[in-house]
Order: sequence, then structure tokens, then C-alpha cells
Amino acid sequence: MAEDAEEPEGVRTVREVADVETLKALSDPLRLAILRAMMTDVHAAYRVKDLAAMLDLPVTRLYRHIKVLETTGLIRVARTRLVSGIQESHYQVAQFALRLSRELLATPGSAGEVADAFAAALNDVRDRLVQDVTTGRFRRDPAPDGSPDPLGPMIVALDTHLSADRAADFRARLAALVEEFNGPADKGGAVVPVDFLLMFWSPRAPAPPAG
Repeated sequence: MAEDAEEPEGVRTVREVADVETLKALSDPLRLAILRAMMTDVHAAYRVKDLAAMLDLPVTRLYRHIKVLETTGLIRVARTRLVSGIQESHYQVAQFALRLSRELLATPGSAGEVADAFAAALNDVRDRLVQDVTTGRFRRDPAPDGSPDPLGPMIVALDTHLSADRAADFRARLAALVEEFNGPADKGGAVVPVDFLLMFWSPRAPAPPAG
């Protein structure tokens, strides 16, 4: 079992990803699964065998991916101890949430890595959503009095046009909400699982045809 870390110092609320190597680390489905498993309790420190049990995978499949996550700073060693003469590491997430830097998004030649990271993240969310729907976990039990469920699912797909000022204000409010949502959880009251996906982008106008 994972044990509580002595202190979650060094854990940032939101980490800005500004390098291609970290972006590549986030493009692998298994590494995303490892991070998600560790996010079930951001205060806990996990051994590799804890994570293997959570993911129902052999320990040997995880070592290389754990090393990549550690090298890119997405996870950190919370503490180590000797077990039968062998050093055993306990890992902890190094941030509560990730966002891509604007500079990285605009870097020439990084479009492929950005697309791969987005595809991996979206595929991961899709797979979990489909699993929850097909297993009946997507819908919560109705309230005894028949009142609307305050934690019922909310799925919105929106494609619209806004003024520049309103779009900027809306984006700023979404960013503030994400900061609040991804703050350190209250260990005693954090009992409701929540999956949250938010994407906002304003595509550039197509380039005019060459004259």
C-alpha cells in the first residue's frame, strides 16, 4: 500500500510545460496512466509495486516509464529506504496540474509533439469516459426525493464566436477556475471522485491564398 508522504513540499499547484522532452513524456498512454494513478492521492508516496498493483500490470513494465517521469520532473522521489539491502524509492507527483506554455505551443517544429500529447490525453479521457458509461458508473444514483443530482455529469461541446474582450475575459475566468480546482485537496473531505476536462482555444484565421 502507498503511504502518506512526510511532507508534500516541492509539489507545485500547476506546472507549466515548456520543453519538448516533458511533452514527449506526456505522449505515452502508460505514463499518463501512472500519473493518473498517483493523482488519486497527491499526498501519498508510491512504490513501483504499488502502482503496478493499481494498474494491474507487471512491475517490470513500469520501471522505464517511472524513470522518464522522474527525469522530466513530473514525479519526484519523496523518500527512500533500505529493504533487504536494496534501496526502495517512494514516488510522489510533483504538481497537481499541467499546462503547456504559450512559447512551446508557438515553437517552430514542435507541432508534432504537441499534437501527440493532446491525442494521448484525449484518448485517455475518452477511454475512461467510455468505460464509465458502459459499466454504469457514469450515472449516479438518484436522490431519494427525486431532486436533481448536484454532482450529475455535465458534458458541453461549444463552438461559437465572441468579441476579443469577452473571449479574453472568459479565458481568464476559466484559468482562475482551474487554479482553484487543482489546489491541494483537503485530505479529510476529498472523497468525491471528479473527472474534469477543459479545453479552450481560438484558432487563427486561415492564411490568405497566395496571389
